[in-house]
Amino acid sequence: MSQSQPPTSDDVDIVRTFDSSKDERMVKMIVGQGVMEGLARANNKIFTNPLALLFVFLVGMGINHISSFSVTSNPLSYISPLIGPCLAFLPVMGIVEYIHRPQFIARMRKIIGAVDMIMPSTYYAEGKSGIWVFQHKGEVVGVVCLDATKNAGKELGSVLGEEEGQLNEKNVDNDLISSKEDEKAKNAPDMRRRITRKANEPSSRIAQIRHLDVDQPYRRSGVGSELVLVALDRAFSISSDDLSPPVDRVIVRTNPLSPDGGKLFIKCGFKPITQIEVGAAAWEKSEKIGLLGWAGDCLSVNKETWVIKRKELLEQARVK
Repeated sequence: MSQSQPPTSDDVDIVRTFDSSKDERMVKMIVGQGVMEGLARANNKIFTNPLALLFVFLVGMGINHISSFSVTSNPLSYISPLIGPCLAFLPVMGIVEYIHRPQFIARMRKIIGAVDMIMPSTYYAEGKSGIWVFQHKGEVVGVVCLDATKNAGKELGSVLGEEEGQLNEKNVDNDLISSKEDEKAKNAPDMRRRITRKANEPSSRIAQIRHLDVDQPYRRSGVGSELVLVALDRAFSISSDDLSPPVDRVIVRTNPLSPDGGKLFIKCGFKPITQIEVGAAAWEKSEKIGLLGWAGDCLSVNKETWVIKRKELLEQARVK
């Protein structure tokens, strides 16, 4: 009589810590893919904009009038009024793509070339920082990166320029040096470590979810919620063996072209932060992108709010 084999780790869906030896390439691909997916959504937003549709219609009617596309006794002529708008729509599609694509490529290179993506194991090794991946059937399908360093909320320099082949080392040197100094302080003797930590710690400690990306087929499967839960539990020292002090709150910048528009974060208790508060804290301002200048919102959540929302989410999961 054959015995059933116990499930291996590759057969189980789990959220686990990042392993640079096997996950780094896949994580960068998922993060970069998340940026470039915004290109198609940005194009669609322009194509479905009422003003753009009105422009295409008017130009199309002008083309029909000039070219004498009119309805005759031929049944096929009934589609002739559509010829003008179609001819007008094609160049509009090309122009929008031509304008948008370089912007999104530059944004992707900036994110992939940032210090946290160049040396993720080192950058996210400090305090409450960390990277977690969702593994499905042995493959990484989602990632969340929690930045609890002194750079949380600030823009990171990138070694990559906006165009292919360009390098930009001017703004990344300080971040690289800072990460190396933090790593040295972490490995220093206890007394020196305490002095360094005390000198570097701000009065209000924050953490930032820098990246939350899930492969498209798994976005409706609760993968994002699982990753956010792990990251927030770590940040606020909930169900964690980490002895480092919890942060006061966690902030995140939403993607203006995300399919859910930041609804996942709202469900987890995040609330909008005013631009005045963002400016007062010297955090990175929301970057506008696309023809219409779409920009994400800055949201934050504290421990008290998360504890309440966490209980609600877990109860909803049990009911399902």
